[in-house]
Amino acid sequence: MQSNIYQQYKTQALETLTRGEVVVKLFEEAEKQINMAVFLIGRNDAVKAYNCVAKAQKIVSTLRSSLDMRYAISLQLSPIYDFVYNQLGEAIVSKDTELMKTLAGILGEFKVTFRKADMIARSNSIRGGKA
Repeated sequence: MQSNIYQQYKTQALETLTRGEVVVKLFEEAEKQINMAVFLIGRNDAVKAYNCVAKAQKIVSTLRSSLDMRYAISLQLSPIYDFVYNQLGEAIVSKDTELMKTLAGILGEFKVTFRKADMIARSNSIRGGKA
């Protein structure tokens, strides 16, 4: 019963997130999956590490497919997402944990940037759009 209540809480919490907060959560999860893959490679568990990287790649792919190409920022982000996706594939095949850490760092920087952008957007909408 308690796990059901917890699941309801998690679902409600996710449903109340802004778009920006959802994007931040996606970056957090991708970063977490890559860091877990690094840990698992250190434990010689290549199968679970591969699964973690595959999850991170799915998140990056989702982020890329959600871009609105009418905006210049989307045109700039798209090749970066493609690069991260492809490099994750290279990193897991070669078990290159340093590359994985670098890619997790890139996604971590995006997370921070998107969190700041979301805060600015919400602040502007509270003030009626006035900067």
